[in-house]
Amino acid sequence: MKKWMQKITIYLTGIILGLALIVFMSLKPPSAKLPKRSDRMITGVNILNPGAPVLENQTIIIKDGVITDIHPTQAGDDPAVCPECFVMPGLIDAHIHTPPKIAFGNQELFSLLYLKYGVTSVRDTGQSEESVIALARNLNTQKLVGPRMYSCGPVIDGDPPGWAFSQVATTAQDGVRIVRMLAAKGVDCIKVYNEISKPAFEAIRQEAALQNIPVIGHVPHAVGLAGVHNMQVQHLTGVPYIDGSRPVYGRDYSDADMNALSEAGFIQALDIAKANNISFTPTLSNYQMRLIAADAKRFPPTEGMQHLPEFWNMAFQTVAWHPSNQTEIDARLLAIENSKKFVKAAHENGIDILAGTDTIMPYVVPGESLLIELDILGEVFESTEDALASATTINGYYIDKDKIGVLKVGAYADMLLLTSDPRKDLQAVRDWNFLVVGGRFITRVELDKQVTRFDKHFNGLGYRTIMGIAMAFKASDYAKEKMDDE
Repeated sequence: MKKWMQKITIYLTGIILGLALIVFMSLKPPSAKLPKRSDRMITGVNILNPGAPVLENQTIIIKDGVITDIHPTQAGDDPAVCPECFVMPGLIDAHIHTPPKIAFGNQELFSLLYLKYGVTSVRDTGQSEESVIALARNLNTQKLVGPRMYSCGPVIDGDPPGWAFSQVATTAQDGVRIVRMLAAKGVDCIKVYNEISKPAFEAIRQEAALQNIPVIGHVPHAVGLAGVHNMQVQHLTGVPYIDGSRPVYGRDYSDADMNALSEAGFIQALDIAKANNISFTPTLSNYQMRLIAADAKRFPPTEGMQHLPEFWNMAFQTVAWHPSNQTEIDARLLAIENSKKFVKAAHENGIDILAGTDTIMPYVVPGESLLIELDILGEVFESTEDALASATTINGYYIDKDKIGVLKVGAYADMLLLTSDPRKDLQAVRDWNFLVVGGRFITRVELDKQVTRFDKHFNGLGYRTIMGIAMAFKASDYAKEKMDDE
């Protein structure tokens, strides 16, 4: 009897371990097989730093992932791999969020998709967990294929916080302590959020300045746009509330309030931004993409959604607020147009506009959404080159000056090689021929082959089934929590 029980135990253990292995192999993503970093000479190209004159027939020398020399192409230089191509800095997304580790393999997937769409640097503006730190480290040391990653760490908010993963600062002392803690971890920015008090915000601002770390984020409702200086304002927070009002708890700002902004308030917000050295990262694509969650027939998903696992369709219904009826859809459409008017006026008044997307919000596909943002900004600015500057030279200036967003000696070797002039048509960026990130020289064919491998994995029966069940349980828990809150 005892031996029989031991055998049963061994068999059951084997079955459990076997099932666990099947689950693990179903969830584990493939490794992206792309070239390693290498020194290289790129010859016979036209260098385009958006906003600056094109340098024709140039040679770029790359060593250890850095541009070490740029000179007119001459006899003795290597043969051209893309003769007469335009070379521009890789795109930078100034506002993204990273999926948590529990979304198995999606950190690796998102990293690959950024490259597919020409994005070579991203800034995580509010991590959901510590795994984002490890991801950034692996990306920045070339252990993982993907863009260069900068990070603000967790957001700092008041009590109650808007997100469970926030660091809560209710006093000035809390603010100083948290900034020092984040600085010790090596963050690249400090992100503030909606419910921070005036004393806590001022302490955060001062301590961040002492630590030489830029402050970005939402304009705290208790502070208002007039109370922030030298800040990279995310979205258009604070703009609709020049009169000192605020939205309901849990909202950055409402479409109705954006639509109710008076002409005098519009001008006042511009004047404050100009005087206080405020820049904006409007993430217009984010507000547009949320309409897909409201009515997918009227606002169909983008091409890039085919590269995301099926469970995201369920997740996007719960991850953040989106319009849910015709009245809210109409208000959102009008708010988008009013937001465009403000961004256009800000640009015309010399206020810097950064290109960001808020990736991980509903239907905001990594990489692709930045191209959509550029389409929108190009329309708003009436200049494709100005839109490109937002995603390269301007973003680079604010995130890592002279290192990203520009092709110059000493900058990182992050660039796109294009067969036509992107200033004439942004399609040239979508159709890039070669991409260089951290010194990795990647062809379009090589990258697309890896994306196809990832598509096969994430659309496979095993992955879809396991993650679908997990998301169904999660959605059920979310619905229960929502009912309990109400």
